[in-house]
Amino acid sequence: MEATHHHEHAEHAAHEEHAEHGAHHEHDAHRPHEDWANEEYVAFWLEREGARADQRQRQFAMVRSLIPKEHDQEFRYVNLGAGPGNLDEVLLAQFHGAQATLVDGSLQMLAEARKRLERFENRVEFVQANLASPEWTGAVKGPFDVAVSTIALHNLRDPNRLRQLYTETFGLLGHGGIFLNYDYVRIARPELLPLARWATKDPDSGFSGSHGGSNLPGTVEEQLGWLREAGFACAECFWKEFQSALMAGIRDHLHLPDGEDAHGAAAGAHTHDGH
Repeated sequence: MEATHHHEHAEHAAHEEHAEHGAHHEHDAHRPHEDWANEEYVAFWLEREGARADQRQRQFAMVRSLIPKEHDQEFRYVNLGAGPGNLDEVLLAQFHGAQATLVDGSLQMLAEARKRLERFENRVEFVQANLASPEWTGAVKGPFDVAVSTIALHNLRDPNRLRQLYTETFGLLGHGGIFLNYDYVRIARPELLPLARWATKDPDSGFSGSHGGSNLPGTVEEQLGWLREAGFACAECFWKEFQSALMAGIRDHLHLPDGEDAHGAAAGAHTHDGH
């Protein structure tokens, strides 16, 4: 059943994308001030997003590939900072048994998502809530099998709030649940930022450069630590380049579609032949 929930004074603090800095900044010289409650800025962001469709599709495919579900398997997932629903279009088309809950602080973004996902009808729920406040958890109904987020949670800016949100997300996942977060991360050493910009000059490298300098809430190492602190039995980074990373937290142990016990398989890997 499609629904929209409203929180008082909801703000768009966590969102799919942000205005890039560094090497890309000069291309946005005429952009409006970054304000997710401002219709002009949201319209600017949506227009720019269209120009990066190929890059974003690769990111969405990476997230999709790590969801351990069959095409027709029934499961529930929540998208944190869902924006206009681009990721959800990819996931819902792939997983015919999936039920999606999209969480975002911007009504304008959710309206775009509703239009984009109209063909999926009652498989989608839209929730307006401010991820900068712990109260957002009261607007969604767990447990979920999967939580996802793409280029959104860094907009919280505050490391302590991001740590807390990881704990909140853990609490909404059921047994064997997985949290997949593709986001911008702070680079380990600031002096590596010029190297990131240098590497992007090679058009064949595939590097996307730096995003936001050192003003990001945590490094990969720090964020994996926060996931473990939140209660995830396994926290891993599956992909990284400079300031972009795809991180995961697995609650309890992973359940694969073919029924193989991932925990047992891992334990068996320590058994040597002949013993």
